[in-house]
Amino acid sequence: MQDELFQFAAESDEPKIHKLELPVLKLLVVDDDHDVHSVTELLLRDLSFDGYRLQLLHAYSSIEAFEILQQEADIAILLLDVVMESDDAGLRLVKRVRETLHRRKLRIILRTGQPGYAPELETISNFDINDYKTKTELTRERLFTCLMAAARSYLQLAQLEQLAFEDQLTGLHNRNGLLKAMEIAVAAGQVQTLLLLDLDHFSMLNDSFGNELADVFLQEVAKRLKLVPSAITVARLAADKFALLSSAPISLSEQLCRESLSKESLTVDGVTQDVSFCLGVASTHAEISPSETLSHAYMALKRAKNAGIGQTVIFNDAMVDALRERVGLISSLSKGMEDDQLYLVYQPQFNLTTKQIVGVEALARWVDDSGRHVSPAVFIELAEQAGLISRLGQIVLNKALMDCKFLCDALPNFRVAVNVSSMQFKHPEFLQHVFSALADFNFNAEHLEIELTESAAMDFSADTEQKLQQLRVAGISLAIDDFGTGFSSLAYLEKLQANCLKIDKSFVDKIAESGSGLRIAQTVLALGHRLNMRVLAEGIEYDNQLQKLIAMGCDEGQGYLMAKPMTIKALVEWSPIKALLQPS
Repeated sequence: MQDELFQFAAESDEPKIHKLELPVLKLLVVDDDHDVHSVTELLLRDLSFDGYRLQLLHAYSSIEAFEILQQEADIAILLLDVVMESDDAGLRLVKRVRETLHRRKLRIILRTGQPGYAPELETISNFDINDYKTKTELTRERLFTCLMAAARSYLQLAQLEQLAFEDQLTGLHNRNGLLKAMEIAVAAGQVQTLLLLDLDHFSMLNDSFGNELADVFLQEVAKRLKLVPSAITVARLAADKFALLSSAPISLSEQLCRESLSKESLTVDGVTQDVSFCLGVASTHAEISPSETLSHAYMALKRAKNAGIGQTVIFNDAMVDALRERVGLISSLSKGMEDDQLYLVYQPQFNLTTKQIVGVEALARWVDDSGRHVSPAVFIELAEQAGLISRLGQIVLNKALMDCKFLCDALPNFRVAVNVSSMQFKHPEFLQHVFSALADFNFNAEHLEIELTESAAMDFSADTEQKLQQLRVAGISLAIDDFGTGFSSLAYLEKLQANCLKIDKSFVDKIAESGSGLRIAQTVLALGHRLNMRVLAEGIEYDNQLQKLIAMGCDEGQGYLMAKPMTIKALVEWSPIKALLQPS
């Protein structure tokens, strides 16, 4: 047959010529009859299939076969006797192969010398059995046919598995491949360490030198990870995120991983880069799924990244409790905004020379359903993470304008300052929200001051410049909050044309000392005055701080020394405000 893919080699008296060795497809023959092994090997000798040669392995019991399958991960076809040491030994082996070893692409052909022991159709379907034949049926041609179909199916499944489970750039497993490897490890009763790595400064490398060099860098990192002595499986989960499944305990796994990756810098196309990374670590357990273990490692990795460069965090159960609490808080916050649980307090701001109140800063507060006061530092961060910050910002702005309209109408130079987060400011409808609120409450824009953090105001984008320009044109004042804590461009600060610089509390706390806090405060004052801005110090709590700021020429200030934040009702009844509203 010219179309036969398996062919006997022609006999010849000519001297043998050494041919190129073909890649192999492994066939495991399982039968308790030694003669069956001999006949099968004879029939299949010197056969090839589409550029592959068959390599026969032999087992004489289901127990021996299972041991071989555990050791040989790349066996393609199982030619299996149904009846061996027991009537159902073959079928029990099939079940262990599929359910314990998770060998999905392995092709299985059943054969028996006792037709009465044929498996039910449901068994053939459930365990993905390619074919079932009696031994008398398996003539040479039919054996060829069975093997050709099984081998072709195996190769197709192998290609699909490669696409489904392999990262194309590095050749490592992807997320699916990692989860499969973890599933096999857990099923075998093994406890391993899962390490998630996030490379430090990778985005900067990518932006500076381009995708091609960054890809080579990732490939070199992958090579080093595969050489970690305890590595069972290595995977690439995202652009610069890798996973290592290690057979060693947690502390040793971390040590081996860091030694392998960071022992020396990587040089790619003349660019030398240290391999620095954060680690999130978790252990596999029989009672939890691989995907849950992976989520545990991700929790730990997030904390490691928040802690700084090159940090390691090991997962513990308290992290799950914290996550559940955060999820509950987010849900509660969303409901709280709908139920009008948020309210504002106002901290007065003073002219430090005249001691006159010049305005207030609006500060959001939240009491949840249980009556607990949730810290603004907590719920504002939650709002940003949950995509609620724009909605929260609108609520704060609307309440501040509604509460303070009476004061601003009565006091010509009075202002209300409202904090705007970076994410809120970048929202495409931010300006529309501001101008709509001003119109809804008939609020004079000149009484509104928007406070932006240094990082939000100075991102150097065209969108930021356009928004700031429209705010200025409308008459809204702009204050730069937390100035000095970031990395400002002085040239851009001048271009920004802000109205006020705020000295951060962290510097005010140290202002009575002769160290960096004092020097930074002096620098901010000099810079602000040079650019014709007001300078306001926040967090003034002690008289020596106040006196120092006055001596330095600071324009304005706020803090517990002068007045604590208060509700709008308390503010209106506060004597300094009453004095302004009813001048003698």
